Amino acid sequence: MKTRFSHRLTIAALVGAFALGACGIKGDLDTPPPLWGDKTKKVEKKPESNN
Repeated sequence: MKTRFSHRLTIAALVGAFALGACGIKGDLDTPPPLWGDKTKKVEKKPESNN
């Protein structure tokens, strides 16, 4: 009975990990504004490489 529970728990954990791994932002990530200091300051973007 204990092995049946551990198998179900393992399967549930794997399904949960795959489900959470599928969530997220697709594409480029935006840098959030600063928490303190000059809020109008723009963050410089890094140039993209063509590799």
